[in-house]
Amino acid sequence: MFPNHIVPNLLTAAGAALLLASPAMAAAPEGSAGTRNGATIDGVGQELTVDCEGRPAAVTGSDNRIQFVGDCPVLTVTGTDNQVRIVLRAGAPVQVSGVDNIVTWTVNGDGRPRASISGVGNKVAPAR
Repeated sequence: MFPNHIVPNLLTAAGAALLLASPAMAAAPEGSAGTRNGATIDGVGQELTVDCEGRPAAVTGSDNRIQFVGDCPVLTVTGTDNQVRIVLRAGAPVQVSGVDNIVTWTVNGDGRPRASISGVGNKVAPAR
């Protein structure tokens, strides 16, 4: 198959590749995966604090724990078992669908958000 002098080199290269990859794998939070694009979060098991910076906030996926700060004009949550804390503009639309999502909000200034809730077990409430 391979000449005898090549096999040890292949094993050494494979071992080095595993050693180099191991720290990167260990650094990734176990059980979490997903993406973030501005104030849009998509994935599973993420724990983040995100500044909306005037952009619409959105969370999709499951088991995410997200805190939005800054100037958030709108929030959309879909998926399962997401927990979202957010600072919203007064009168901002909040749309929640899916199962067992929890949104707690505060408002910059006076007023409340306009909540639209569908699905099962979803809750939208002011932060305490």
